[in-house]
Amino acid sequence: MRIDKVYIEDFKNLKKFSIDLDKGKMKTVLLGQNATGKSNFIEALVLIFKYLDLSTDTKRQYPNFDYSITYEINKKPINIIHTKNTYEISIGKEKIKNFKSFFSQDGKRLYQPKYVFTYYSGLSNKLKKHFWEHQEKFYDQIIKPDFKENELDSLRKLFYVQMVHSYFVLLAYFSFADEEKESIKFLNEVLKIKDIESILFILKMPGWAKNRIKKDPDDRFWTAEGLVRRLLDLLWTYSLAPIYHHEKIKVDFKEEEPQDRLYLYISTKEKLKALAKNYKSNTGFFKALESTYISKMMEEVRIKVKKESVEEGITFKELSEGEQQLLTVLGLLKFTKDEESLILLDEPDTHLNPIWKWKYFEYLDRVVKKHETTQIIINTHDPLVIGSLTKEEVRVFRNDDGKVIAEQPDIDPRGLGVEGILTSDLFGLPTVLDDNTLSKLEKRNSLLVKQQEGKLTGKDKEELSQIYQELDELGFSQTFRDPLYQKFIIAFRKKTKGLNLNKYSKEDIAAQNKIAFEVLKEIEEEEKL
Repeated sequence: MRIDKVYIEDFKNLKKFSIDLDKGKMKTVLLGQNATGKSNFIEALVLIFKYLDLSTDTKRQYPNFDYSITYEINKKPINIIHTKNTYEISIGKEKIKNFKSFFSQDGKRLYQPKYVFTYYSGLSNKLKKHFWEHQEKFYDQIIKPDFKENELDSLRKLFYVQMVHSYFVLLAYFSFADEEKESIKFLNEVLKIKDIESILFILKMPGWAKNRIKKDPDDRFWTAEGLVRRLLDLLWTYSLAPIYHHEKIKVDFKEEEPQDRLYLYISTKEKLKALAKNYKSNTGFFKALESTYISKMMEEVRIKVKKESVEEGITFKELSEGEQQLLTVLGLLKFTKDEESLILLDEPDTHLNPIWKWKYFEYLDRVVKKHETTQIIINTHDPLVIGSLTKEEVRVFRNDDGKVIAEQPDIDPRGLGVEGILTSDLFGLPTVLDDNTLSKLEKRNSLLVKQQEGKLTGKDKEELSQIYQELDELGFSQTFRDPLYQKFIIAFRKKTKGLNLNKYSKEDIAAQNKIAFEVLKEIEEEEKL
């Protein structure tokens, strides 16, 4: 799955917006200031593929904006144009006349991504709601009494990732340890998680069961059926002394609500693995676990893990948000199975420490084995994340007189270092130094000009000496090691005398750069003599 080009006519602040991605690259990072349309672009992609998937061979569905998109899937180029609730679709150079074949189940398997996997770390619910229809369709199928596990893979193409999934990922990994040796090695090396000790599942009676249970009050799982029922039966079999409890749960600082709960305790990892053997794969087990959440029956999962340098086990909930975030995203990528998948990650690095941010794409590369069948699009504000990328893997969003533009940068982030990335056009910071330090440097440069002109007073000498001392404490040397650089600083300061160099508008920086190039040219000419 590789998106090549996208045009969006009018969606939020994306007006006549075009973006050209490098389809030869597995990953593309979106950079830009807030409100430049990066998240809106990701949302638009979700809506495009949502309505393509919800369309059937008899009925079409459409987003509320016109667009065109070109992508490659199963080595076939696909071009789709949506205009005023009509589709125009081409496969290769051939325009499709009968849409039934494209929107049939076989057509979707051939011409649409198998998974559109989306993660958003923000507080807004703006993306989550776009997945409700797919989640409802999934739920309607898995609660059927005759639901078959082998139907799981064909259900729910669009998947919205939430932190609760990290619990299910962890259980699926350790339940299929032989198949997941590399994943468990990652948990050991990066998250320092050595093993699972025990699991407590806390279930609750869902709202939908309150009327149904009246007909069968002795049903131990509140009339749950289908995929959920099968898992609950297995949990009951392998749990130690199941406990029912009616209790009042605080919903805020003042109010409480009654809740019927069932506590199912899996006391060892061996029992968990025995339970999981009833499923054909870790993916099937993961989706069965997730069905309890979708069915509103899972109140909480308390996983006790063994962690390096911690004598007693701790609950998974006690891990940091960064640890849970990393496991959630990387863990769920495993379950896409690298099968023509589109991965959309909106600020997936929010809670990560600097080392994990710096190695983020290294981790992705370890998880995604078939780079040619997967595309990852990431929105980030962090220079640490992009330090290993080439310019072809980056698109910079900016606002140009009210119009959002997305362009490939002129330079590779790779090799620049964090400071170089921040002060390049990728982020556009004029400097990484604070104003106080900049003022000291500016004053030092002004005094150096006076020194060269022979106009330095006794008071100036004292001030210059004091500035040298303060800068030295900050890690700056007292003299410029490169005499040409000192020559440049003095000449530049002379030409900018009277200008406020602490102004950082685009025009101010352009004017300063123009003077700097003039000075460099003059010094170059002098050196030739």
